[in-house]
Amino acid sequence: MAALTLSVRDPLSTTTREFDRTEVLVGRGEESDVTLADRTASRRHARFVHEGGEWWIEDLGSRAGTRRNGRPLVERERLSPGDQIGIGASVLVVARVGGRSAPSAGVASSGMPTPGTSMFVRADEIISAVRERESRGDDLPALRRRAARLELLNDVHRALGASMALPELLELILDRAFRALQPEEGVIVLRDGPGRYRRASARRSPNSRGDALLSSTLHQEVIEKRQAALVCDLAEDERFGRAASLQVSGIRSLIAAPLYDDQGPLGMIALDSGVHVRSFTEDDLELLTSLASVAALRIRNVALSEEAAERRRLEEELKLARTIQIGLLPQELPEPPGWALWAGSVPSRGVSGDYYFAAERAAQSDLFAMVVDVSGKGMAAALLTASLEALAASPIELGLPPGEIAPRVSRLLYRRTLPAKYATAFLVAADIASGHFRFVNAGHNPALLVRAGGTIERLGATGPPIGLLPEAQFAESSADLAPGDLLALYTDGIVEAVDPDDIEFGIDRLEGFLAAHRAEPLPGLAEGLDIALDAFARGVPYADDRTLVLLRREA
Repeated sequence: MAALTLSVRDPLSTTTREFDRTEVLVGRGEESDVTLADRTASRRHARFVHEGGEWWIEDLGSRAGTRRNGRPLVERERLSPGDQIGIGASVLVVARVGGRSAPSAGVASSGMPTPGTSMFVRADEIISAVRERESRGDDLPALRRRAARLELLNDVHRALGASMALPELLELILDRAFRALQPEEGVIVLRDGPGRYRRASARRSPNSRGDALLSSTLHQEVIEKRQAALVCDLAEDERFGRAASLQVSGIRSLIAAPLYDDQGPLGMIALDSGVHVRSFTEDDLELLTSLASVAALRIRNVALSEEAAERRRLEEELKLARTIQIGLLPQELPEPPGWALWAGSVPSRGVSGDYYFAAERAAQSDLFAMVVDVSGKGMAAALLTASLEALAASPIELGLPPGEIAPRVSRLLYRRTLPAKYATAFLVAADIASGHFRFVNAGHNPALLVRAGGTIERLGATGPPIGLLPEAQFAESSADLAPGDLLALYTDGIVEAVDPDDIEFGIDRLEGFLAAHRAEPLPGLAEGLDIALDAFARGVPYADDRTLVLLRREA
């Protein structure tokens, strides 16, 4: 079997691979024999195949296409030593086919490229050769231009390998494009979605005419159709000659190259020149397209890195917010004689829209408890929770009964928040000696009064949610906790937990669990409820925060 040796060159490295098989797959996918770290490459991009004693190269229907010695590959072609296969910003040089080897890099003994050498000859070798000839005074303007452009691409490859933010990256790309192509105006447009574009970076000479390169016609032709554009005379061009913004701009010549990868179009880079200045050439377009190919990969990577950094920043902020929020909760629960208390809250996200409070108010010898569930979720709900906690702190400390606390806090919250922001709450104040308690249910789930004998009473709403109305009325009701009785306050994240069939846990299941475990120590009861909820949900994520406060008058 004839062996195949490939020199694989990407913008950052060169490696040599030897294969002794009949097929070599090239692409971005992990299953490829030659894996390219290039987003412009398809997962299965091209393949080398050995048939009839010869090696052949064929494109596998890739999006970006495959080049052989600088020409697009249309059908299967036979390989020869020295052939260079271009895929995106990577080049695969056929160093050896069977017993035949490629010539030594296409560079003559003088150090200059030999006639017919591919465009993928190493840039540093050409640059070095040009400088050597220049030092001898040789006049090689064409070669100097080519060397300068290859040096530009080398410079871009090196620069793009550095860590930088997106604005810096775009400025660097435009800077290198202006240095090589000397346009009057340049712009990089990024795509924010179908039909939505924004000028991400721009550069103009003193005589520039403005924003002509932001033409919607240009966006459609270059970005959406993913095709480069070279216009030598705008007035004669069929595609852009009717574009009003371009016609009145004074532009004579323009070039534009799309920025795209396998995930879709990213935008474009476009340059223009006016009448009596210069006209762009095919060589200019080739250089700009090469620059765009390298830039697109880096733009995507920078965007992904910035998204990851933003996610990390948000996660840190959520952690800090959660730490602050936990600090608002009671650090210790009261332990009045003859009573047992337990409280806990589990957010469905990083921060919670639930809040609970419990304290022994010595002046009235009562035990006060409250559970709150604000509208919405996430950070906005957490901020509203903190606001409500601050508004309620003073009337609670003053020892006011629930029937006076609820309307006062509701008025203040209504004045300070949007109409759509409100909170449901259950407030209770129990006399420690007698077990008699007064409560307000502000549009909240019914609290469950579990009697020592197992019967359950639901303590329903006595008023609207807090902060919903400018002048809300709240009735205060009362009941008694006898020895052995349990009062459970909770938020709807518990009863609205669902299983894979979208069936809710519901208040009936909660009542059944509390009745069955009413005499257990409260920490064990709460832990058992968590286990029961997890078993019921069977892996379905909880959609809402879960808060539970338990008060039991001991026998």
